[in-house]
Amino acid sequence: MTYINPTKPVVIGDDTGIGGHCLIFTHGSWLNILDGYPVTYEPVTLGSSVWLPWRVFVMPGVTIGDGSVIGANSLVAGNIPAGSLAVGSPAKVIRSAPDFPRKPSEERRGEIIEEMIAEFDRFVTFDKVQITDSAAYRVYRRKGMAWKLLWLRAGQETDLETAADDTVLSEAALTESVRERYRARKTHWLDLGGKTRSSSGSPLTEELALFLGRYGIRLARDL
Repeated sequence: MTYINPTKPVVIGDDTGIGGHCLIFTHGSWLNILDGYPVTYEPVTLGSSVWLPWRVFVMPGVTIGDGSVIGANSLVAGNIPAGSLAVGSPAKVIRSAPDFPRKPSEERRGEIIEEMIAEFDRFVTFDKVQITDSAAYRVYRRKGMAWKLLWLRAGQETDLETAADDTVLSEAALTESVRERYRARKTHWLDLGGKTRSSSGSPLTEELALFLGRYGIRLARDL
């Protein structure tokens, strides 16, 4: 269980994760201020895409910048800049840009996606899903039902024929014109580059989107 004390405002940005047994306090008081003891009432701000994985204690007045990660069992008593990895008690920055986060090369990024899809295929076959490749599509079959996946590699042409209920997995960001074409055809999509997805999906779309979440990939639904 995590405890958040909102005596003063607590601002939490988009795509921020707070794990178990974390403590976020906006005040600290018990002993008499007139006797010289400290009393603090200050807001706390967690930026967007911040991660507090486990047993992180955030003190009053702290701001943690966008994209920062705090190590488990850390006490955050001062501000943490954006894009930092901080650990310890008190937490200190041990890594920051460009070393953290270290973005993979385009080649390595493609390899990571291949590894994820290979693992997804192994995962669904445990549920008696049969997978076959045919032309541009990969077909997933189960209990008489079939769903098609069109996997667009980086740099591949996006103007390929799709049908209703097909799923497109795109490594590069899709343009609005391409997304509009998919909407008109009732084609579902998972856009890894643009971090978006179609508003609805087939069972294959939803299963793959859920599986990608294991790797921290969260895609905003199309409105």
